[in-house]
Amino acid sequence: MLVVTTIFVGGFVTVVTALAFLGSAWWVYDFFANFRWQLMWVALVCAIVYALTARGLASVLFVAAAIVNGFVLSPLWFGSQPTGTGEDGITVVSLDMEGSTSDEERVLNWLFDTDADLIIVSGVGPDRLLPLVVDGSPYRVIVSPPENTTGIAIIGKGPFTTEERRTETTDEPIHLVNMPSGDGIITIATAWAELATSGPAASAVDERIAEIEEIVRTRDHPVAVIGQLGATRFTSSMRGLLSSSGLRDASEGSGYLATTPVSGIPLIGGWIGIPLDVALMTSDITPLQLETGPDIGVNHLPLTVTVGPVTEP
Repeated sequence: MLVVTTIFVGGFVTVVTALAFLGSAWWVYDFFANFRWQLMWVALVCAIVYALTARGLASVLFVAAAIVNGFVLSPLWFGSQPTGTGEDGITVVSLDMEGSTSDEERVLNWLFDTDADLIIVSGVGPDRLLPLVVDGSPYRVIVSPPENTTGIAIIGKGPFTTEERRTETTDEPIHLVNMPSGDGIITIATAWAELATSGPAASAVDERIAEIEEIVRTRDHPVAVIGQLGATRFTSSMRGLLSSSGLRDASEGSGYLATTPVSGIPLIGGWIGIPLDVALMTSDITPLQLETGPDIGVNHLPLTVTVGPVTEP
């Protein structure tokens, strides 16, 4: 029974590993592409189990599947980022708070204590962040969802200007926050979308990503895309965005930074999720800091990134 189960699971993972490169053909293939990390480990376990029990050549295929997924994941460890100039950067915190929390006060206190220049919170109503903008607080409301809706709320320090860009199939706009940086401006672009689990949802994600590509292409100053676009870097639309827009994934060189779901399983809990919350940036800025966590009682780990100018070549 173990041999049959292993060859079935290993065969499935091997096939899905290949199909995940064809995400533009069918949204289901793209959905599987989000789980490259999990596919790698399952393929490796199947290879070991099958080699020890059946000693068949199928274990070679399973090893190959693990290697392919590992190759796709490798830039997360072996990639690098440009060197910063040493100037102070802009710190942005992004968090999905949709649904209930185990301790609302703890979450709000943590957000306030980050002392970030910009705090982006998705999955909330218009009043949920108001405790952070009371008299004496350095924060003010930058973006707020309409009444009786759930969306993106943004609070920040300083005189920021904002814009909205919309696509035909999504209600939640792409928010652009123009932040002073040195003698210039950095645009922080953010959006909110759950992981696409249907054809229409996947089409909406693709439209949003295409609109972000247009935003980046038409700006003459640095742009950082920070938030939850509904896809990880391994999907076809995200691969296309990175290759055609000149955006760089800020997580390259930082390892596997999973953000959801949050698991409390000892030792492996932080490795179970997927890196759905992203930080991308144009070539003239670099991540001076990039980290996820801590677990503050919601289903996503917060993503904290400090963005600064790069050293001139």
